[in-house]
Amino acid sequence: MFQSATSPIALSSLAPPATLEYATVLTYAQKANASDSVVRTFDTLLAQGKTDYQSYLFFTSPVHGTCIALDGDVQSCASDEALYHEALVHPAILLHPEPKIVLIMGGGEGATSREVLRHVGVEKVVMVDIDREFVSLCVEHIPEWNAGAFDNPRHEIRYEDIRKFIAETDLRFDVVIGDLVDFDDADEGSIAAGFYSDAFYTRLKSCLNDDAILATQAGPMSPANLPHHNGIRDGLRTAFGGVQSYATIVPSFYGLWSYVIAGPQLSELAPEAVREQIITVSQQRNFSPPATGIRPLAATFELPEIMTQGLK
Repeated sequence: MFQSATSPIALSSLAPPATLEYATVLTYAQKANASDSVVRTFDTLLAQGKTDYQSYLFFTSPVHGTCIALDGDVQSCASDEALYHEALVHPAILLHPEPKIVLIMGGGEGATSREVLRHVGVEKVVMVDIDREFVSLCVEHIPEWNAGAFDNPRHEIRYEDIRKFIAETDLRFDVVIGDLVDFDDADEGSIAAGFYSDAFYTRLKSCLNDDAILATQAGPMSPANLPHHNGIRDGLRTAFGGVQSYATIVPSFYGLWSYVIAGPQLSELAPEAVREQIITVSQQRNFSPPATGIRPLAATFELPEIMTQGLK
């Protein structure tokens, strides 16, 4: 939700009280967890409304630049969206020996596609997002985020339910990137909650190659949120065998943001080996994520001990 409040702004520090004027201050309040909320002041309301699938809000923050909120939750902000999207995309692609065909589930902002297409060895990217209207809004208000990805001949957008797509496609993917609604924002029994179930992941495997790797965002990483995170790990482990958790700081999210990566080849790899492989392969492919850097990206697999102890 967004709210407005009035606060006095002095035109001059020496002016008498009669010269005070009142200006409207727009704020956006988001519930972070059961006890905490984040209130953001913003300069301009760019767009607000509801598509057939979700409510949206585009606004400019004096600190974070253009921000997007869906169904009441901030999804990305211009100041640091690259940190989020680089962590989401690059570990999976760097850990796969020959990533040629990539599936993006969601990703309407276009930044996930932008990051996948940085890898010159990727031959085809299919982005499946059910909400055509939201994608159009992103092209209108944040075209720089996709950086031309939507016009790249290696990129294809499919506007349909991801469940329908995986049931009907003849393609076989090497890497899957899940940029869907947060796990803890999905109501139990809802369609969104089903995207994190072992049943969904098992169906997804039908359109993957045997050595495929999947990476998904997994919500905020905190001791209180570990049950949600472990729920994602459980579903992926059942379908893929091996899982690893990692996290990075996204300043506009005010904390650690977590991810889970899954694939059969990860079952026997310790986090230290994952980090070394990311660094080694990036050097072989002459690749480094521009916002994060390769060593900080590899270090996202070095979690605080309190988190590691809580993983299942």
